[in-house]
Amino acid sequence: MSERELETKLSVGLKQSYRRVVEQHRRDNQPLIFCENGQVQYVDPHIVAI
Repeated sequence: MSERELETKLSVGLKQSYRRVVEQHRRDNQPLIFCENGQVQYVDPHIVAI
């Protein structure tokens, strides 16, 4: 497997994971939680683009 093929597969996998996480949080009506500059951020999953 070449480096380009690996990068392509990783990119596709990350996009699928992102989509599934956002969809799950929308179904459960839970905020998305992440850390930015050492501070915890809560984001409404309904305003996040898929």
